[in-house]
Formats: sequence, structure tokens, C-alpha cells
Amino acid sequence: MKKPDLTKYKTTSTLYLLILIIAAVALIFGWRCTSSSLSNRSADLHIRTLTPSRCVKVSRATTVYRISDVRWTEKAPALMFYTQHQTVVVEADGKLLYTRSLKPDSILHTIGRNCEMITIPENTRSILVTLTNCNPDKQVSDPVFYQGDGVHMFRHELLKAVIPLVLGIMNVALGILMLTYWLFVHHWAYVSKSMLYLGILTTDLGAWFCLETGSAILLLQNPVFRSYASRILLLLLPIPFTMFVRHYLKAKDQYLCRIFVWLDVAEIAVVLFLQLMDIRDLTQTLWMTHVMIGLAVLYFIYTICSKFYHHTTTHALWICTIGSIILIGALFSDMYSYYHGSQEVGPAGRIAMLLFIVTLACDTAFVSLKEIDAGRRAALYRELAEKDLLTGCYNRNAYHEDTIQRKKLTNLLLFAFDLNNLKYYNDKFGHDCGDQYITDAVHILQKVFSRYGKLYRIGGDEFCVLIDDHNTCDISHLISCLRKEEAVYNASSRKIHLQIACGYAVFDSRTDADLDALQKQADQNMYENKKQLKTFSYR
Repeated sequence: MKKPDLTKYKTTSTLYLLILIIAAVALIFGWRCTSSSLSNRSADLHIRTLTPSRCVKVSRATTVYRISDVRWTEKAPALMFYTQHQTVVVEADGKLLYTRSLKPDSILHTIGRNCEMITIPENTRSILVTLTNCNPDKQVSDPVFYQGDGVHMFRHELLKAVIPLVLGIMNVALGILMLTYWLFVHHWAYVSKSMLYLGILTTDLGAWFCLETGSAILLLQNPVFRSYASRILLLLLPIPFTMFVRHYLKAKDQYLCRIFVWLDVAEIAVVLFLQLMDIRDLTQTLWMTHVMIGLAVLYFIYTICSKFYHHTTTHALWICTIGSIILIGALFSDMYSYYHGSQEVGPAGRIAMLLFIVTLACDTAFVSLKEIDAGRRAALYRELAEKDLLTGCYNRNAYHEDTIQRKKLTNLLLFAFDLNNLKYYNDKFGHDCGDQYITDAVHILQKVFSRYGKLYRIGGDEFCVLIDDHNTCDISHLISCLRKEEAVYNASSRKIHLQIACGYAVFDSRTDADLDALQKQADQNMYENKKQLKTFSYR
């Protein structure tokens, strides 16, 4: 078996990482340029920001904004603003113009995040916008109001949200790629589960990124579903993250990891129970999810510190140490923004997390290549220990191992075989011809018996087959098939004339003390068959 060139894969992984870093830098540069060009573009499209003339906080949850002294024309007839889990009532000159409210008798206590686009009648002098938080305990920042053409503003906002959406899609694609890689590879070679959990984590995180972008707000027609799907994805994040940390850093504290995982499972059950029983909404129990994410990060930090304390530093540890700084910074920046009224995750944080995940993915893939190579070598060594090099069938060592481990002997069937006249072909035509005799005979034996049991080479020209239950096969039919295959071969062969002596025995507890007794009985029957075979004239 040829040893794979791991240097090639390492170079490829490094190059791949470098390309992604360059791409990320290009995305940041493009984002800055796009932001600048969008501000100029908004001026060209006559999109203007409106400042409310008055803002009154009616209650803890309700705020009223008055917009006056604005000229509403055919070129700029639309009012646009974003809401964050708030009901909306818009009045124009005292008349109800637009409303968005909760559905009655619904256990879903939010209307999601929305982009409100409202056409204002011409010559309207004053507009009142009343926003009420679905969750009174949640602080929400004041919205920014825009005036302009509805179609142009929609395109403008969609273009602004392209880069965050692309970053989210890149995360999802990378996660699916890792999951596919693990699912296909782990069946035939040992690959650490860190690739599996990193793939789940990346896919989950990428989908959450996508749902939290302005593009999702503008394009998805069901904001409530988008909001709850986003909460569920966030709810599931700590488990794959904790499991990845354990497998990637090879943490020995399996009980601590299990405690964190079961705590998170319990938290998911409690949150969903409260939602289904209409006690607390997912938006109201989000703090519990944030606590579990914080605990997962603490487990991450604890594992890193434990590795440094025990002087078991590896390249994976250094990657996680650097990445943890990025991760913690992005995480707490997001949480700070959320609890201060903003729910947007900045592109810089997304890019930093994407780079961290890509670095982990490249390193995990490279480690898996080394594990695959080690697995191949181990498989080769096992094969050399158990298989006969000439014929490919199992050798005497494998036969002894299988017979020692075999506990049930009832109904066991043993076939014994011997190749007649092998010495004649070795002496007259050379050992190459003798080897050909053996391999051709083995091919016939495998063709007839392989579906019923293993074929062992227990001597130079001696073979046997063990069949667990003699009731699963017709013994006389098998022997008949053997003779037919033997005859077909001899009819087409010009040099070699095969003669395979065959004997069998079925274990009988009354006469056979053990497997050795069964083998002796099969050998005795085989030698009787060997004598019955007629001597042929050598050609």
C-alpha cells in the first residue's frame, strides 16, 4: 500500500488558508468601499434620513415618534424604518394608515424583526409612529427613519446586506463541506469527531448569520418564523461547540464536558417548555441561552488553561488560544450590542469568526489526513498478520485467533482441502507454476465457499473453511459445485490439472471434545477423498 504524500496536503491546506485570508481582506475592503459608495448612491436616489420632531415615551414598552415638516412627493412617497420585535401603528394627520400587530390567541409573542415600508399620501403634514415592544423588559434602540422611493430604498438596503449574507452563506457551505467530508471518510478510516462537531457548529452558526442579516429581513415573507428559527439555531450552538473543544483539544475531563452538555440539554428543554406552555417567550428567555454560551466559552478557556498548566502545548492549542480571543471579542461585542438595543452583528465580527473557523477546518482536515494515514498503516499491519500474501485468504494465525475466540461449536461445519500433485508441478515446471496452481485453486474455493465462511490457508497446500451453521448450506451441493468448477478449469487449462481433495465434518458434542477433534475428523475424511481421486497422466 502506497503511503500518501502528506506534505502535499499540508501545502495545499496552507495555500487554501492564505487564499481565504486574502479573500477576507478583500471582503473587508469591499465592504468599506461599498458602504462609501452606498452613501453616495443614496444621495443620487434622493434617500434622506428623517429626524423625528418629537419622541415621547408613553410607557416602559411604548414610544411615539412624530415626523412633521416633510414634503411627501411622487419621487419620495415612502417611509422606511426597521422594527425589532415591536408592534407598529402609523397615523397620517390623525387617520390610521398602517398597523402591524400580534396575532390574537398566539403563543408566539413577537412579530419578528421587520423592514416597514409605508407609502405616505401626498400633502401629509404630520405622521405619528407608535412602536410597542413585544418584550417590555427588552431595551430597543430608536429606529432610523428614511424617506425616498420604495423600490430604490429596497434595492439600496438589500445591497448593503449582501456582504454579511455572503459571509453567512460561506459559513454554511464550509460547514456542509466538513460534514460531507466526515460522513464519507469515517466509514473507511478513523477520523476524529472534531471534524463532525466543527461542521455542525459552522453550519448552525452560518445559518444564524444568514437569518440575522438585513437580506433575510427584506426577503423572507415570514418574519416570525425567521425570528424563532434564529433563536432555535442560537439555542443549539453550545452543544457542538463544547463537543468540538473536547475532541479537538483532546480534553481528558469527560465528566465536566458531559455536565456542560447535559446542562445545555436541560436549558433547551426548559426554554421550549416555557414557550409551548405560553409562560415565557423565546425572546424573553434569550438570556438563558447567552448564559449557556458563556459557560461553553468558559469551558473552552478552562481547557486551554489546563493544557498550558500540564505543559501539553500543541499547534491546536495555540490556534485555539488565538481564536479564543477573536471568539470572545465577537461574542461579547454581539451581546453588548443586543442588550443595548441593537441586534445587528457587524461584518468585522463575522469575518473574524469565519477566519477562525476556516483555520480550525484546515487544521482539522490536515490532522484527519494524518489519522487516515495511520489507520491505513495499522490496517496494513493487521492484514499482513492475518492474510496470506500469495493467495489473499486468511492464514494460520488468523485461524488460531478465530478458533480460540469461538465459543459456540454446535452445528459448526468444517471443510478441509488439500491440493494433489503440487510437488509435481513445483519440481517439473518450477515454483512459479506451483504458485499458479495454488492461486487458481484458491480462486475456485473462494468462488464456491466465500459466501458461507472464511477460507484459511493452514499449510503449504492445505486449506479449510469454517461455516457457523451447517443448516445454512447444502453440503453435497457445495461439493458438486466444487467439482464442476474444477472440471471447467481443467478443460481450459493446458498445463495445470487441478485436483482438490475435500473432506468435511459437523461438530457433534457426543463424539467431538473440541475444535481440534472436529478438525481431525475433517482431515481424515479429506485424506480418504484424496485416495479416491484417480491419478492422471501428466502433460
